[in-house]
Formats: sequence, C-alpha cells, structure tokens
Amino acid sequence: MKIRLFLIFFLTVPIANQVVEGITPKAQKGVMDLRGMKENEISFLRLNGEWEFYWNKMLHPNDFTSADLTPDYYGKVPSYWTDYPKEVVHTEKYGYATYRLLVILPSGFRKPLGFDLPVFDSSYDIYINDKYCGGNGIPGKSASETEPGYSRNFFRYDPKSDSLSIVINVANFHHRRGGFWLPMKMGTFFGVQKRLANNWAGEWAIISILLAFSLFFFFFYLLSPKEKAMGFFCMASFGLAFRPLFTSHFLISNLFNVGWTWLIRFEYLGLYLIIIGWVWFAYALYPARYFRFTGVVITIFFTTAAILTLFLPVRIFSYITLVLYPAMMLLMIYGIVQSALGIMKKNLFDIVYFLAFLLLVGGGIHDIRVSLGRSETTLGYVLSYVVVVFILVQAGLLIYKWVRSYYEKEKLQNELEFMNRNLELLVSERTQELKTRNEEIEKQNVRIALQNKQLSETIQLKNKMFSVVAHDLRSPVVNILYMLNLLKEKEYKEKYDSFANSSIEYAQQVISLLENMLVWGRGQEDKIKYSPEKLNLADIILTNLSIFKETSDKKEILVNFTQVGSSVAFFDKDLMDIIIRNLLSNAVKYTPRGGRISILLKDKTSAGSGILLKICDNGIGMTPEKQKYLFTSAEVSSTPGTEQEKGTGLGLKLCHELILIIKGTITVDSKEGEGTCFSITLPV
Repeated sequence: MKIRLFLIFFLTVPIANQVVEGITPKAQKGVMDLRGMKENEISFLRLNGEWEFYWNKMLHPNDFTSADLTPDYYGKVPSYWTDYPKEVVHTEKYGYATYRLLVILPSGFRKPLGFDLPVFDSSYDIYINDKYCGGNGIPGKSASETEPGYSRNFFRYDPKSDSLSIVINVANFHHRRGGFWLPMKMGTFFGVQKRLANNWAGEWAIISILLAFSLFFFFFYLLSPKEKAMGFFCMASFGLAFRPLFTSHFLISNLFNVGWTWLIRFEYLGLYLIIIGWVWFAYALYPARYFRFTGVVITIFFTTAAILTLFLPVRIFSYITLVLYPAMMLLMIYGIVQSALGIMKKNLFDIVYFLAFLLLVGGGIHDIRVSLGRSETTLGYVLSYVVVVFILVQAGLLIYKWVRSYYEKEKLQNELEFMNRNLELLVSERTQELKTRNEEIEKQNVRIALQNKQLSETIQLKNKMFSVVAHDLRSPVVNILYMLNLLKEKEYKEKYDSFANSSIEYAQQVISLLENMLVWGRGQEDKIKYSPEKLNLADIILTNLSIFKETSDKKEILVNFTQVGSSVAFFDKDLMDIIIRNLLSNAVKYTPRGGRISILLKDKTSAGSGILLKICDNGIGMTPEKQKYLFTSAEVSSTPGTEQEKGTGLGLKLCHELILIIKGTITVDSKEGEGTCFSITLPV
C-alpha cells in the first residue's frame, strides 16, 4: 500500500507543478505579447508557439529593418523543421533557416532578463535587438561552412525598450534532423538562473544516485553471481547514469572538452548499454524461450550499432533511434504483460513490478516525444527520475529476497552440519590423502606452466626477430634489382663497374644479414643470446649508413653524422646492429623527399650518463597518443612511408626489447608534421 501511494505521489507531482506554474503564454504569428502579465509573472517563461520561419535564408537583424520580409511559414517551436507541412514550406533535413520572434514586454519593464537556450541541430547564432548574444558551433549555408556544436547557452540581456526582436540562424548539414526541439526559456535573470541551477544540480544528483545504485547492484551480483538480473540491472543503471552527461545540460563539458560528434556518439552508446542491459534484465526476471531469441537479436543489433556509431558520421548512425525507441517500448510492454500474468497467479512481487513498469512506460513515452520535439509538457526529460523510483523499488525487493534467502540458507546449513558430523572422520582421512596428491599435482602443474611460458616467450621473440631481419633484407635486395634493371638500359652501360660494385656491396650485406640470422637462430634455444663487449659504436653507424645510402640518395635526403667525444660503449654488436638498422630504416621511410636526417653520437660519461645516440628526422612525426603506446601496445601496425614504403610494424617494439636486453634506454620525442627523434643511452 505504501509503495502504491508513493508511485501515485510521484506521478502527480509533475502535474501539480504545471498547475502552479499556470498557463504559459504562447507566440502567435511570430509575436508573443506579455503586456497583460505582471512583472513578477515573468520570472520564467517558455518561448513556445508560432515563430516566423524563413527556409534557406540566413537573415540578420538589419535584414528585417531594410526590407519587408514575409515568413515562409509560422513554424511551431519547439519542433523540427522537417515536421512542417511540405505543401506549405519545402523543408529538408539538411539546410539552413532563420527563426524570428517579437516579444512585447510590459510597458516600462527594464529588469535584467535571462535566456536559457537548448541545443539546436546542429548549430545556431542568436541575436536580440541587433545584438549578437551567442550560439553553438558555426552556422553556414553549406556543409563546408557549417561547424556543429552542442552546449547549454545561458546569458543575460538588459532590455532598453518594450520589445525584443529575437533572430536565430540555424544550420544543419550533419544530423538527420534540423531545428530546435526543446523550448527556449526566458525570464528575469535570477529566476531563469535559479531554475537552471536547480536543474543542473538535479541532474548531478540523479547521476550520483544512479551510479551509487549501479555499484550497489554490482556488489550484490559479485556476492551472488547466479542472480544475473542484478548484473544486467547494474549495466542498465550505469548506462542511465552515463547518458545524462551527454544530453540536456551536457555535464561532461564541466569535466572534459568533448567534440560535437563524440557527444552524440557517447549519448547513443549510453542508450545501447541501457537497452542491452535492460533486455537481459527483463529476461532474467521473466524468462521465456521466444524472448531469449528476441534478446539475442537485440544484443547483436545494438552491439553492431555501437561499433558503427564509433566510425560512421552522425547523419547516418542517428537513424538507429528509429529502431531503438520501438525496442525500448517493446521491452517495457513485455515487463507489463509478464508482471500482469504474475498478478493473476497472485504473486505479490509482480504487483510492484507491474506498477513500476507502467511508470517506466509513461516516462519512456514522454522522453521519446521530447526527443522528437513533439511534447507539449513543460517538463524536460523525466525518464532518469522515473528510473530512480524503479531502482528504489528494485533495491527494496532485492534486500527482501536477500534476507529471506539468508534465513533459508542458514536453516539448510544447520541441517547439513547435523548430517556431516557422522561423516566428518572419514572425510578428514580422505581429504588428507587428496590434499597430498593435489600438492604433488600442483607442483607439477606449476613447473609445466613455467616451462610453457618460457617456451612461448622464446617462440614469440624468435618470430619477431626473424620477421624484422627479413624486413631489413628487403632494402638491399630491392637496390640490387634496381641496378640490374638499369644495366639493361643502353644509357647506363657506361656505369657498369659502379653498379656492379654497388650490387656486390649490397649482396655482401644480404649475406651478412643472413649469416647473423642463422647464427642467432641456432643459439636461441631458450632466449636471445647476449654477448656484450666494448666496441666502437661509430663503426656500426657508418656501416648501416652505407646500407641506406642508395635509398636516402634516391629520396634526396641529407644525412648528417656528428660525433662528440669517444664512441666506445659496452653492448652486443649483433643486437645493436639490428637496433640502428631499424631506426635508420624508419627515419628514411618517414622523411619526405628533400628532407634531412641528423645523427648525434656524444660521450656523456663525465655527466654519468654513458654514450648518447640520437637519430632525428624532419619527417611526418607522430601524435602524442601514438607516442604514449609506441613501445607498450600489444597491437602491431605499420604506417606507410612518405612514398608508400611498407614495413612489418615490429621494428620499434623489437628495438625496445633489445635495448632492455643490452642494459640501455630508449626514448622518443616527436611532433606531428615536424619530425621524430629517438634517443638511446648505452653504458660505458
């Protein structure tokens, strides 16, 4: 009885609020006349009604004073312009328009006004009495001129006359719908500000409550994994807490700077999370074979939709709502029908669920109408508030079931203890025997697991090493083939000796690489062989520069090698050879034609830092995000070079692993479009 009274109270509060607010005046034929209202009655108004609408016209305030303009239509606000009658005004989903409203204030009204603007699809500018007052994004006459944007816009305006000419330019080339679908609010500055602050605080409170309850249900799910309804209800609750951050007041903007496209993407991802969690919550609550199939279809569809949402533009994936809203209503209706059947079986829990599902359906229908710009109510989105009531009901039922199951479990436990007393001695003996065997098996399993791990790591390292060495072989082989093809041309016959010498040099390099690879392969039974010694690092650098000379000359790249102080360091020659080849290969690959590569070898032993090697280029560079995971990411990917050179994508990761083996360090400093610099420090 108490729950019923609470639900009735919750449903009647919005109605009471509307009665208290009274009848809000509406605009008629582009004019909202407030002269019949008292000053204290203009604390908070919604500028709803018929606005002047000019399709595919980007008009400014001075256009209305210099010409006698006739509206294309008196459009209903709030609503989308695609809902306007096609026989009167030929609107399309993509385009631009101008809205205009004349507000007549009471005579002598000069109190500061506050304006609370919702978001428009997908950008707008607002002018009041020739003054630009703000906007979202950049509205233009084409997709290239338009930049979409979403954020709540609140500003103050001090009236200097008894009328307000409100002109709003709206453009949409990025969303499936255009116009503004939530009411624009106006009133005294402090009245609108107070209402906005209350709504803002209310949304944060709802998010906090939903997050708290999602953790609450998750905790109970961890304690009792068999209660799958709790896990799925936790998922739906989290989605409901997540979504308000990207709608209405766009609270996420208080924490992070999120672009327009990602605002909408996150909003839709929240909806997908809600519906997937809700469908399996409904199934766990009322299992049925046919509904399981429905749940699988819905899960596959919206999982696919979530993936597409991450990559498709808004104007395409926003059509998913045409399926999402019917699916939401289907789930709620399923809950109503199943709980109604439970009531017929005199199940008391189903009475509570039936009333709660009815409340959810009402809130869902209301929010769908608001999102489509077809709601006449003065309320905004209410589903989150309704869900809080449903969660309270669910929490009460959960606690009741938990307490009841606890007492039942305690009763069964006492019975089992009595039965187990006579078996205790036998079980103890068998347990000790099994324990001894299990300990032996566990030790063997640990040894086997360790061996398997070592074997797997060795195989992975071998595969990476062979792949990269094979990649390094490609460059000299290509150069040999290139020179052999040139020798077939008559004009290059005179350069036979030069080409032959170069080919011999490249062939020797290939043979050297193959020998290194074979020797390394024979010695890698368990791990990479590490044989460090004091060597001259400059010799290895010069040798590798000769390998890439032909390639760098072809791209007209200037290579500069500078040595400061001693170049003797403590390292493994073969491993260091592989590291330098990979870094030089990448530098040549990602440096544009006519670019430069700088190599610095510096002795910093006096500062206690060892030998420093820096290989820098002025190539394409890397983004900060790519630098962050350059050496640690498990994914292997390769970016084509400036002239579409291909690679394996394993080179830099292998360099990092080999640097660790030879007791050195490697860092990267890069700016996108400016170049990359790798710094290696080796011990002396």
